[in-house]
Parts: sequence; C-alpha cells; structure tokens
Amino acid sequence: MKKRIALLTLGLMLVLAACGSPAPAADPAPPPQPDTQQEAGPADEPAQGQDGLPLATATFNPGTFTATAPSYNDNPLTVAVTFAENQITGIEVVEHGDSTYGSGWFWRSYPGVPDQILVRQSTQNLDTFTGATFTQTAIVAAVEDAIGQAGANPGDLAPQSISAPLSGDRFIPGFHEITVPHSTMDIHGDPLEEDAQRMLYSEEADMTLRVSFGRNTMHLHSGGARGLGQGEGGHGESAYTDEIQGGTWGGWWFRQVAHHQINDRQSTQVDTETGATSSASAIVWGVNQAIIAAGGNPAALTPGPAGQTQITRNYANPDARFFVPGVYAVTVPGFGGDLPMTVTLDRSSIRRIVVGDHSESDTQWEQVWPAIRDMIYEEQTTLDLEMDTFTGATTSANAILDGVRQAMAAAGETNQANH
Repeated sequence: MKKRIALLTLGLMLVLAACGSPAPAADPAPPPQPDTQQEAGPADEPAQGQDGLPLATATFNPGTFTATAPSYNDNPLTVAVTFAENQITGIEVVEHGDSTYGSGWFWRSYPGVPDQILVRQSTQNLDTFTGATFTQTAIVAAVEDAIGQAGANPGDLAPQSISAPLSGDRFIPGFHEITVPHSTMDIHGDPLEEDAQRMLYSEEADMTLRVSFGRNTMHLHSGGARGLGQGEGGHGESAYTDEIQGGTWGGWWFRQVAHHQINDRQSTQVDTETGATSSASAIVWGVNQAIIAAGGNPAALTPGPAGQTQITRNYANPDARFFVPGVYAVTVPGFGGDLPMTVTLDRSSIRRIVVGDHSESDTQWEQVWPAIRDMIYEEQTTLDLEMDTFTGATTSANAILDGVRQAMAAAGETNQANH
C-alpha cells in the first residue's frame, strides 16, 4: 500500500513538473471601448460626426477662421467658420450690411445657405433661386475663403445628402418654390366644386411662393410688382392702391400681413381675417407644401411669440412707423355703447378696419362710416384728418380713430406721432 501511495505521489509530482506552476487567475476582460471611427448609417445616408452632421470629404486644421466677401452694394459680409479635423461644425455671419427690414433680403439666404453648407459639408450644388443672390454669393465666397484658411480645397468637398431633418432639426435646409393653382382647389384645399369658395380669388393666375429653409427657421420671400412672386411669376390677387372700395385697399394687405406673420411666428398657424381669406389660405397652403417638401410637419410648428423674429425696423430710419403685423381686436366707447373693432396692420400700414355689432345711431353711422374708414386708408394716419364732414357725429368718428390708435399701440408702435 505504501508503495502504491509513493508511486501515485511521484506521478503527481512528475505531472506538475511537466506543466509548470498553476497560472494565476486571469484579470477581468476590459470593458469594450467606444469605436472612435464613425460608421455610416443606412446605405443612402452619409457617415455622421459632431451633432449628427455628415463628415466632409477633406481634412481641415481644427479651429475657427473668419473671412469677408462683398455682398449687396459691396457691403462687406463676414463669416466665422469652425472646423473639426474632418468636418465643418459651424458657420455664423458675424457682420453684414444687408437689409433685415422691408422684404428682409438678408433672411432669404440666412440661415438657409450656411445651413445647407453644414448638412452637405460642401459649397457645391446648393439650392438657389432669384431673390437671394447677393447675400448667398457673399456667404459662399467667404466660407470658401475660410475653408482655404483651414487647409482644404473647397473643390474637394463632395456634397453629402440627407433624406430627413437631422436630430433636433425641423427642416432639411434648402429653397422650395411652390405654385398654388388658381382653378383646382377650394379654400380648404379640397377639389373645387361649384359654388365653393376658391382658394385663390383670381380665376386666371396661379400664385408662386418661394420659401427658404435653414435647419430650424424658414422665410417666405416677397418681392416683385405683384407681391409674393418675384415680378412676372407673381399672383393674380388685387394689388393696387386705387382699389379702396370695400375697405381692403386692394389685396396688398393680404400678402404683407399673412406672410410677415408666418415669418415672425415661424408657423402657418396665423391670423386671417374675412375679406382676404382666399388669398391668405392660398399662402398658408403653399407654405405648408414647402414645409412638407423640406421634411417638416406644419402641424408641429406652433406659433412663437408674435413679432420681430425676422424683418426689423429700418435701422437707417429708426423713428419710422413700425408694426408687428397681425389682426388686432379692440373695444372702444362709442356714442351708443361699446364699439368692437378689428384692425389689420402690416409692417407699416393700416390695411383693414372692421367694426362689429354696435349700437350707434343709424343716421350718425351712415354719416361716419365708410367715409372715415376710407379717409384713414388713403391718408394712412389717424392724425390731422378733415373732421368737418362728421359734425354732429364726432363721438362715433373719434371712437373709430381711437380704436385704430389702440390697435397701433398693441402692434408695438408707441410713438404717437406715427399714429
């Protein structure tokens, strides 16, 4: 027995000698490290880098570079462009002399042009159309200068593409032109049937709308002799100042009020008023189609606070009249009691006055209205009007004037000299 145990012990010692000492327990496997190489998404989407932006097809010296190019009337436009090693990460216009009032020429290209460059990582093959040329050309030239400063050739940056807004964005940046047909839709966008209210008042001319989109902002263009459509490609709506009958001063107010509200509130959920409902509904319908084309959802764009997100006072004439466009409801005391009114204002003009149910004397009212209404339209003021016509009905006349002044004040014009 002792011999057998000795042999077993010897065999075990030989096995241990052949295998060496037992190895210590292995260290736990290190946690998986994040892959620093960005992977492409679906086959039709480019690789992504910072903030979900595509990667560029060139490399840069990281940092921020500024560059300047001439814009409208040779006004200098300066950009600051920020680069990562393989990506343009930010573009900002830090100084310019282009108009941000009137028709807002600057907003036709900003941020639509720099945001296009960001999501495409290229200055090539950008969406363009008439009405945004000077600012766009200046932005592109300045960005290409900055790209050169960052050590890359703009021509080496192949345009990338995205099929939906980036995470956190509302739109795919770009420009869209929409035609509202004059003969196929009713005011609700349904097929036009007999006796239905037309979407466009005109039975002969389509309406052309041009809308530019940044990643999170939009701008409905205006311009041309006939309003929204840039000259010949305009609209058939009434647009001449001698068409005063009916109290609408032609149809010009519809474009000023509806389209500036859309730009200010960044939504198509805006005030529309009886008297130009067709025209306003056409603008809303057309802009909604452009929003959809840009990958957005019109219903999700709830209005922001009214006023001044775009189109500011004329900085060269800061004392000039300036309203936040909209339809303003006021109530003033008349001769027979409360006088409810709505006053429609565009950026600088009184476009429409509507008086609701009231208890004014019929005789006095016929003497006052519509004469004072059209006088306000023609003179575009409530001050220094010839009031002798209204002798015997001055209370009603002054109530109307006071209501318009209150609407002006509600629209942001506090300088009584501009009333």
